[in-house]
Amino acid sequence: MNEQITIYGSGGNRAARVAWTADELGLEVSYRHYDGMIGSDELRRLHPQAKIPAMQVGDFVLFESAPICQHLCDITPGQRLLAPQGAKERSLHNQWVSFAQSEIEAYLWHSFQLGRLEIAKTETAAALALNRQLSGAGLDVLEQHLTDQQFILGEQFSLTDIIVGWTTNWSRKSGLLESRPALQSYLARLFDRPHVALTW
Repeated sequence: MNEQITIYGSGGNRAARVAWTADELGLEVSYRHYDGMIGSDELRRLHPQAKIPAMQVGDFVLFESAPICQHLCDITPGQRLLAPQGAKERSLHNQWVSFAQSEIEAYLWHSFQLGRLEIAKTETAAALALNRQLSGAGLDVLEQHLTDQQFILGEQFSLTDIIVGWTTNWSRKSGLLESRPALQSYLARLFDRPHVALTW
């Protein structure tokens, strides 16, 4: 890989998934982040909504954390974080990433956005309660899935854990893991990783 990889975004947001993936792969990347970058004209050239993360490799531009992470794996020879296209493990990766983002993360994000509104909490209480219930149902699925195995795809850490683990950690920060011991143990294993980019 001779072309410079530039990642737009840093910190504990979804860009952390990209940083963690790059570190696990041993890639040299350049990070670009500054106050006011989100929403800027510079970032809008890479992401139609001027959000992070985004990535540029030569003339190739990609946004959204999951596909960026997958692309980094695909262009890294000999990597073991992600199975090749067509493998059952690759399809299982896609399944769990899609599940976590649609059945858990979407509700966490909606609650986060509601919390930023300058309206009385009573006006958002019903929506927040529903989001908590629906994200909890998704977390229950992960809790059961991880009862008898170390990581999402089995006994080996993979890219799936970087992406789903970030969502799980957000759930912990939202107070949703108190009654889910398997997910608590799962997060503890992720925090033990030397390149972990999750924030406590």
